[in-house]
Amino acid sequence: MKTNIITALDIGSQQIRVIIAQSHKDNRLEIKGIAQGSSLGIERGIVRDITAVSDAIRKVMEEAETVAGFKAQNIFTNISGEHVRTNIADGRISIPSISANEPGEITPEHLEQVIEESKNIVKIQKGFERCRILHSIPQSYAIDGHEDIYNPINMNGFVLLARVSSVFAEITPLRNLSKCIELAGYHIDPESFVLSHIAIANAVLSEDERRLGCLLMDIGGGTCDISLFNRGIMEKILVVPMAGNSITEDLAIGLKTTIANAEIIKCEYGSALASAVDASVDIEIEGISGRSSQRKSVALVSHVIQHRVEEMLSLCYNKAKEFYTPELVTAGIVLTGGTANLRNIDAACESAFNLNVKIASPNLDRLFGLVNQLEDPGFATAVGLLYYGAQQDREPKSSSFNLTNFQSIKLIDKLKKILKDFT
Repeated sequence: MKTNIITALDIGSQQIRVIIAQSHKDNRLEIKGIAQGSSLGIERGIVRDITAVSDAIRKVMEEAETVAGFKAQNIFTNISGEHVRTNIADGRISIPSISANEPGEITPEHLEQVIEESKNIVKIQKGFERCRILHSIPQSYAIDGHEDIYNPINMNGFVLLARVSSVFAEITPLRNLSKCIELAGYHIDPESFVLSHIAIANAVLSEDERRLGCLLMDIGGGTCDISLFNRGIMEKILVVPMAGNSITEDLAIGLKTTIANAEIIKCEYGSALASAVDASVDIEIEGISGRSSQRKSVALVSHVIQHRVEEMLSLCYNKAKEFYTPELVTAGIVLTGGTANLRNIDAACESAFNLNVKIASPNLDRLFGLVNQLEDPGFATAVGLLYYGAQQDREPKSSSFNLTNFQSIKLIDKLKKILKDFT
């Protein structure tokens, strides 16, 4: 019996967010439980303390289960970090037919074969031995030299070619994250790890933004995840290892206060543009471990923030600029993630890239129930995981997790995943 429960588990460097939803026949999702809490023991997609991460996951999951009134099932979680890489290869197969001079009909099996061919080409390349393919995203299809075919199934031809972008993640970070979830008392299927960029795009991008071209930037706690979309296709992914936590750490050092207090100050008083704050306003800054407090101006706070934001956005721009031209990003920049809530960060981003910037919260049109809390850029990944999970046709799994099952997947599940990533 299939489960209609979907759980989105967003494990970030700063926050862990969980959404438990129930799917309905009208393709809508009822939000039954939501929870979020501080993330410990993971930085930039890498587990640093497996006990701390598993404890943090357990706490947030149990809180969401209490709200929902039942146990979490069918868990999907995000993966990101500098260990995620992409590689493009062309798969090519001949289509069999009943006559030598007649084209054959392309079936779903042929589509699977040409994708597998491209994956096999990449797998044998040096440097990918200890990696696992998370997603295979067709960039284009061609039939007998006729290019830009969107869906070749049921078409006729002699030769099918697919240009495929394969997204790899290193096995070690994947298995350590799996172990954290297992130690927390939950199961995750190996195929339920989703690239953060894909999840976020599911939640915030419109069809026009995908088609006309945009830069999707998710600024979280540990990393900035950047995706380039054009012609409806995710053409490039980038990860910059600097984000909201770097701003908080700078504040803690500059103001001589704790990390926790620096985070509060950043959220309540901070601005990415120091010129936008009232320089005459002072705030009380708590000292470290009982040391006396001090009064500092909010202008000083925002000067520290602005300096780090400019450095972060400069890194993003320098890394992204070689992969796009302004003509390819007609829709500009779509900004999301928890750090997108920082005041005036859209203006700072517009200045850095010289592109129009929109701060995007998740699209909640398909959701009902406990949705008010989700109207926040910080929930973009979790909502995207929910949408991704809803598109998968899965059976509920047993409570145990076998790490040796990483390569097992049904043909029909593969095909659905391929077509979803492409379209």
